[in-house]
Amino acid sequence: MKPKPSTNVLIALKNILSRKQSTLPTVINHINSNRINSAGDLLEYLVKDAFCGTSMDLVNSEEKLREYQKRFSYLGNSNNPPDFIVRHGVAVEVKKIENRTFNSIALNSSFPKDYLYSSDVRINKACRQCEDEFGGWDIKEMIYAVGNVSADKIHTLWFVYGDCFCADKSTYERVAKTIKDGVSAIPGVEFADTKELGRVNRVDPLGITYLRIRGMWGIEHPSAVFKSIANYDPNKTNVYVLMKKETHEKMEEKPNFQEYIDNGILKCEDVKILDPNNPAKNLDAVLYTAFL
Repeated sequence: MKPKPSTNVLIALKNILSRKQSTLPTVINHINSNRINSAGDLLEYLVKDAFCGTSMDLVNSEEKLREYQKRFSYLGNSNNPPDFIVRHGVAVEVKKIENRTFNSIALNSSFPKDYLYSSDVRINKACRQCEDEFGGWDIKEMIYAVGNVSADKIHTLWFVYGDCFCADKSTYERVAKTIKDGVSAIPGVEFADTKELGRVNRVDPLGITYLRIRGMWGIEHPSAVFKSIANYDPNKTNVYVLMKKETHEKMEEKPNFQEYIDNGILKCEDVKILDPNNPAKNLDAVLYTAFL
């Protein structure tokens, strides 16, 4: 029997609604007792707290960590996606955008992910082995948590599943491979193995110059991609959760949102979105929209 996820994105939404979370949290670094000021770090704390629940009212970073350990099987770093993994559940990548503008999202060397695969060379060993005591994992659903913030104010926060947003991994791998093959075909240079798009050694006659070819991937903001279905109120904090209908139906634990729906804070609706792999077709999806 497949283990039940320790938490999910709808529980995260309920935790945000119950606390009317429209600002970034206050977090004190337990190492130096200083207040954390980085908006990106605070947004990541907010998203982790939402999934965790029990950590939302804590301020000390070490106390939060102890609560995270109860819910998450992996807590990442800034160099390798994802930012965290729910035990037996989804992988989550948090992205911060300054102010209200729906600018594109920088993914750097990691291409967009419909799912997270344990075979991905860009995830680290700790991530790959984070659930080995439960038999390991091969593939995980991916959520992009994209927040627009200024000062401590949250303007927009999206939780969008990767398979609603990103194409199959073969789409991106094909582009990367084509670039690598093209570089390796250049006569008179030495092409080296690398996790980057390419590295060419011994470019000059002395053989002392090399060229690194790095991928800088990016993707459009969910508010731009899903503009036709997402209502936006510039005077409030807008929170969205978007997933395929089949994902919603198989989710075992769904909180009761009726009080928020009755109060006009939350709306849940069936929507149609373009298939990321074939825009000639639509996907059945579920969109939660909250205004705080």
